[in-house]
Amino acid sequence: MKHIDAVVFDWAGTTVDYGCFAPLKGFIDAFASKGVALTPAEARGPMGLLKIDHIRALAAIPHINAELEQKLGRPVNDTDINELYHVFEDTLLENLVAYSTVKPYVVETVAALRKQGIRIGSTSGYTRAMMDKITEHVAKQGYAPDCCVCADEVTRGRPYPYMMWKNMSDLDVADPRHVVKVGDTVSDIKEGVSADAWTVGVVMGSSELGLNEDEVRSLSPEELLALKKETFARFYEAGADYVIDDMRELPGVIEQINAHLREMEPHKLLTPGPLTTRRSVKLAQLVDHCTWDDAYKKLTIGVMNDITNICVNTDEYATVLLQGSGSYAVEAMIQTFCPDDEKLLIVENGAYGKRMIKQAAMAGKNFTVLSFDMCTAIDPAAVQKKLEDEPDIKTVMFVHSETTSGLINPLKEVAGIAKAAGKTVLVDTMSSFAAYETDMKAFGIDALASSANKCLEGLPGLAFVVATKELLEGKSYSKSLCLDLCDQYRYLYPDGKFRFTSPTTILLALRRALDLYKLEGGLAARKARYMANHETLMAEMHRLGITSIVPEQWQSYIITTFDLGDINFADMYERLKEHGYVIYPGKLTDKQTFRIGTIGDLYPKDYKGLCACLEEYLSSGK
Repeated sequence: MKHIDAVVFDWAGTTVDYGCFAPLKGFIDAFASKGVALTPAEARGPMGLLKIDHIRALAAIPHINAELEQKLGRPVNDTDINELYHVFEDTLLENLVAYSTVKPYVVETVAALRKQGIRIGSTSGYTRAMMDKITEHVAKQGYAPDCCVCADEVTRGRPYPYMMWKNMSDLDVADPRHVVKVGDTVSDIKEGVSADAWTVGVVMGSSELGLNEDEVRSLSPEELLALKKETFARFYEAGADYVIDDMRELPGVIEQINAHLREMEPHKLLTPGPLTTRRSVKLAQLVDHCTWDDAYKKLTIGVMNDITNICVNTDEYATVLLQGSGSYAVEAMIQTFCPDDEKLLIVENGAYGKRMIKQAAMAGKNFTVLSFDMCTAIDPAAVQKKLEDEPDIKTVMFVHSETTSGLINPLKEVAGIAKAAGKTVLVDTMSSFAAYETDMKAFGIDALASSANKCLEGLPGLAFVVATKELLEGKSYSKSLCLDLCDQYRYLYPDGKFRFTSPTTILLALRRALDLYKLEGGLAARKARYMANHETLMAEMHRLGITSIVPEQWQSYIITTFDLGDINFADMYERLKEHGYVIYPGKLTDKQTFRIGTIGDLYPKDYKGLCACLEEYLSSGK
């Protein structure tokens, strides 16, 4: 049964130090040593960061920076930051024990969680030296987490997920979806979101509320409620899944999360797309956004720039987002970049190449076709001969990764031959983008099409074309209003406004997916995970005596098509789905096949689990 395995608490303001006053005093005293007076609200602003990073953030606030420069008679430098930090550290260490009283309801709540078998972790913006000063003192009060990770023990502190990941490792919890992060600052929430854990903000006694117990008691119920509402809003805006008054509510929240875990994602999609996506990507949709807002338009530009940077490192190219599936983007390239009176060569070896042919025909384009068997990669020499035989060909178009079969075509070689012959090169990189190297400038690619819901691990419904600005700023040949990439480009740049209704929720999900792509380590890391998935799958299938149909030298690590033999697919599908795994049937193959994708938020253990279920099914006599 799916359930929460671990709860990771923040330290000051969450479990000890009601109101988080120990660091507050340290920051105020540090800046006072330079003649700069901080307000408590200013001092609390970056709370939750590694403390020296907190000081840097304070020193970067424009009016504080200006005051510091006036006092110093020069710009603020690293030496000044270090001096501020040393004053902060001295003040904090002097007062730390005095501010380390465990907050109400923490001891009882932790005891209740442990009775459920839940492991208890902790992250802190404190250094290890600071934490060592108070750990025993706090333990005597009844609170002692199973592990505690300090900000100076990882590469980077909040909002990065490294402290959370170290907690998960120390607590032996593999899946972040089975972890809850509880904190009292926006940084805490962002840390949990970055780790893809459930996040809970606690209001009373928090740094965000910024009141001690006496101050709370002095407020009228109406005043306190107004302040709490503001704090609730900040937590939810930062991405919190839940916000609670105090720790007494946490066990009930965990019961709700456990119920969600039993209901959510009853099966994993081991498919070519749509595919299994991270919870935080799906949750990113839960925000209403006005498309006229500068923040949203800035987000749109940021998404397009990040996509461009994945496949080319020059400002000669730009990304154009398009409302619709990947096929919309492919058809948009045909419509926009292919003149009716110039010949287009479509090189095909699968269903998606054949779809290009149909799209070109319906658009009224002048085209010729070079076909290969669906289990045979495109032969660059054959493409070269075709171009020599038909010199009037102006544009070459083909699919990089044929999702029909799982075959990968030689992108660099085919594009290079076409470009060397002076042709415009258009490529469908739908299922390969962000998992295979696609250096457009080096490879000679003028435009490529892909989708948010493949290897970027976003959601379906948003596609894009990355193209040279020369093409995008040139003449459009589109007969379709909606599929005119040049017109879409002129609207989207420079301010990020869509021509027609923006797919706001899907774009927000893609923003989150791109952030996770970067956090994972970009192309190299995603490629390594997918390859590990593929290698595990192939080894297990070989053990079961099930063979793939594409020769090894042309097999991608994106999707693999297997010979079904005498297996009844419908029966096998239902049996696997009962165990939580969904696969795809074959597509336009000359034999009975089935397909398994190795992309999405999946890992080698998922493929071992799939094949164990498949082995059980096969041994049952089908």
